[in-house]
Amino acid sequence: MVGCIALPAIAAPSSDSTTSQSIRLLVDGKAPVVLDRASLSALPRASVTASAHHEPPSQWQGVALEDILRKANVPSGEQLRGKAMTTLVRITASDHYQVVFTLAELDPMLGNTQVILADTQDGHPLNKGGPFRLIVPGDKRPARWIRSVATIEVAQSAAPTP
Repeated sequence: MVGCIALPAIAAPSSDSTTSQSIRLLVDGKAPVVLDRASLSALPRASVTASAHHEPPSQWQGVALEDILRKANVPSGEQLRGKAMTTLVRITASDHYQVVFTLAELDPMLGNTQVILADTQDGHPLNKGGPFRLIVPGDKRPARWIRSVATIEVAQSAAPTP
């Protein structure tokens, strides 16, 4: 038996050659929200030390993805159960590279995967891969460390019907 996951189609990020200074947050059933530096600065700051691709460890600072999802009133903790357990979080870069997390994987009471939307490295604004970069320090390979994050989408996955 083969299963499939269907996510609602969304417009691809603009192919504009300039890097956007904001991120679109799309949550099923809610109006899109634009996250810029000012709105992100209102959230708690997070910091991790991690390295990628044989680089020396760096201090990455930004906002925990969990805090962004909490601000968007996405179910978490005890409210994360039932149908909400099939929710996916898709992150898309300006070059259309995408990665997917499950909401349960990100929840502190379940998977507790630490993910930071970084805007600084070693105390300096990101000059390479910025202005926002996803950092997943627990991954053994940095394939989910998306540069130039453009969109965060929270969507219900569709289960195949029997």
